[in-house]
Amino acid sequence: MKIKTKRVFQLLVAINAIISSTITYLIISRILYNKDFFSFSVFIILLYGTLWFYSLYKIYNFSKGGVNLYVILVGLGFIFNILSNFKDFSQLFYILTLTEHLVIGSIVTFALFSKIKSSFK
Repeated sequence: MKIKTKRVFQLLVAINAIISSTITYLIISRILYNKDFFSFSVFIILLYGTLWFYSLYKIYNFSKGGVNLYVILVGLGFIFNILSNFKDFSQLFYILTLTEHLVIGSIVTFALFSKIKSSFK
């Protein structure tokens, strides 16, 4: 049963990576469409995205440090969402962000409150 739970967890992490890639592409393409090539927001998004995908890689491989980084980035991401102006995005963007938040909640629940918590080293 624990092996199946690990596979489901890894599938959730992979789904999160796919959704996050799509969302990051939509955000950066919107910024670049406005010709803000060297803006501070592009730098922050790329830095946050790099750390995000690194944390996904680490938790996919059951690293305790990856879980800690992931939880910190989730909190930071919620702050970014509150401070951002996403009124110019499509319905696809909103559906993806809602789906991503559901997947994030599942990953955090698995990583912190399930039996696979002991698998993180």
